[in-house]
Amino acid sequence: METKLTAQETPLHKVFCDDYLFTVPSVQRPYSWTTDEAGELLDDLLEFIDHYGINEINVNSVNEPYFLGSIVLVKKDGPKSKVLDGQQRLTTLTILFSVLRDILSDDYADDIEQMVVQKGSKIKGTKDTYRLHLRKRDDEFLKKYIQEKGMTHRLSENTAFKTDSQKAIRDNAIYFFDRLNELDEDTLKTLPLVLATLCFIVVVSTPNFDSAFRIFTVLNDRGLDLLPSDIFKAKVIGAIPDDEQDYYTDKWEDVEVSLGRDRFNKLFDHIRMIIQKRKGSANYKDEYEDIFSQITGKQFIDNILIPYSEIYLNLVDYRSFYSHRPKIIKLLSLLNRIDNNDWIPIAMYYIKKYNDRLEEFFSLLEQFAGISMVLRKNFNWRMSKYSQILRQMEKGIDVFSDESLLKISDDDKKAVMEKLNGDVYTELKDTVRRYVLLRLDSLLTNGQPFYDHSVITVEHVLPQTPKEDSEWLVNFPETTEYVHKLGNLVLLTRSKNSQARNYDFHKKKTSYFQSKNGVTTFALTTQVIQEDEWTPYVLEERQRRLINLLRQAWDLNVNDNKVRLDDEHQKFKTDDGHLNKKYFINAARGANAIGSPVAGGFRVLKGSLFADSVSDSYQKGYLDLRNDLLNKGLLVNREDGALYLVDDYTFSSASTAAALVMGRSANGLTEWKTASGEMLRDND
Repeated sequence: METKLTAQETPLHKVFCDDYLFTVPSVQRPYSWTTDEAGELLDDLLEFIDHYGINEINVNSVNEPYFLGSIVLVKKDGPKSKVLDGQQRLTTLTILFSVLRDILSDDYADDIEQMVVQKGSKIKGTKDTYRLHLRKRDDEFLKKYIQEKGMTHRLSENTAFKTDSQKAIRDNAIYFFDRLNELDEDTLKTLPLVLATLCFIVVVSTPNFDSAFRIFTVLNDRGLDLLPSDIFKAKVIGAIPDDEQDYYTDKWEDVEVSLGRDRFNKLFDHIRMIIQKRKGSANYKDEYEDIFSQITGKQFIDNILIPYSEIYLNLVDYRSFYSHRPKIIKLLSLLNRIDNNDWIPIAMYYIKKYNDRLEEFFSLLEQFAGISMVLRKNFNWRMSKYSQILRQMEKGIDVFSDESLLKISDDDKKAVMEKLNGDVYTELKDTVRRYVLLRLDSLLTNGQPFYDHSVITVEHVLPQTPKEDSEWLVNFPETTEYVHKLGNLVLLTRSKNSQARNYDFHKKKTSYFQSKNGVTTFALTTQVIQEDEWTPYVLEERQRRLINLLRQAWDLNVNDNKVRLDDEHQKFKTDDGHLNKKYFINAARGANAIGSPVAGGFRVLKGSLFADSVSDSYQKGYLDLRNDLLNKGLLVNREDGALYLVDDYTFSSASTAAALVMGRSANGLTEWKTASGEMLRDND
């Protein structure tokens, strides 16, 4: 009966010998060990030598082996062996042997050379053959700079490379060269002896590719280093007829090189989500078997891998691809700052299937992703929701229709408005509050904002802890009501300065909020610099404007007792049939109202939100009117604590209406404003 499988502990001098000629097949992943992994291997070997006091004299008497893990080979009769698992170890050891050979004297070098090269024979008519051959793209680089005797000396950081693997080979060789030159002579001479005789690898060998692949996936399922694209590749290329494998391997590796190893593997997570439309599991093998039961390897490369890789590259390198479409650049610059990339499969699928109305689509997607981040929707929620969206698109449901799950629910709109009206600085994570401010900045910027600064911080205008004798406390006797609100925050491109935080307003805006040449990167911060003073009124006005910007950009208007902005002309009919403009107040303590001047006063519309508390200096007449509205049931507390008007109510004047809405004395001619920012007094 033919032996199907062998597994044997083997010392390295019998691994790098004439019994094996290793070839890394095209289905394999590229070499990817960095100096971290290479350094860990060398450190372990040196610690092993030191711990057992090993030297040239006693090395043969040491009985404790050093285990280097396992390799999986497809090997029939003869030395030719395809490496299905173990390329990282075999390549790193080849680099280490080659550097040792080039550093040590000839008597050592000749012996080490035999670990790298299988010597030819004139009698047998054979030539020298390197014991390890990598994938076609990287094999010549390994041969030229590593395996060829004396060439590791010539490597430097300036040595050109074409792939990530070649860079890793170069960097690891330079690293080994530097580290080995630091060793004392005895340790340096002992190291190759330990490698050859005391280091063991379990060689798992089978003549059948499918059998080797099963072993390979089982080993990696149990914790060895394996990336999703590696199993993909083994499955895809392995299923293609032999005479076409090289052609499709080149296609695969063209994509891999164009994206780079890290982004290439992220692409596969996105593709898996698009195909399966559900959260991935940890069992890659079962998932990929399910995927490839529905599609052939060639179809996968031609119809999925190549087109989706191009789309993915355009989404992450958007400034180059969409250079002629500034609105898309602005939206993608924001999407790429979301603290997760779960939105990418949605974008990839939409572009591949439709690729039209892109500005509208990216705007809708940014609304969904941004609001989900503000509301701290977790990974499982996002996966479930995005999966449902993918299924809807597959069924042909229009993403712009009311049926689309990309549309924000009224409950979520209410929830995000509460977040934005709250203490944004303390209630939102740093990444989220920074995103909200960058989103606002993009709305205030006409051109293309570029947010690639190495540092972007969120800073308070009114300080968190102003000094007792500062001018801040003159304008803000009670700071806690204002300090963490959205209207009190700006963006800076520098680390925070604890001393500058407490400067008075004039000094802070000139010496901290702007550079020496008098400019600042952010339109959001420029607005503050242009203010002459910072008072509760100025802050509340800014808060209202910023909230309204986000309300419109994220379509946060709801169709219930909340304030509505759904009238195209911002007008409504009075009792006498005339059309009047709508005016708005959005201020502290939850005030959020809509109204219009009418005969005999100013009417506030039902559903408007009134301040949930009043200032200490609130006039008695206003307080009596507020209590009267409460007693009559015209002002009612909702379950969430908000105070809302259950029916239209006409106040004697715009100022009285504003004072009741805001919970403090107010000038209605300046507080009531249209959606475009025009004050009531400008329209009298």
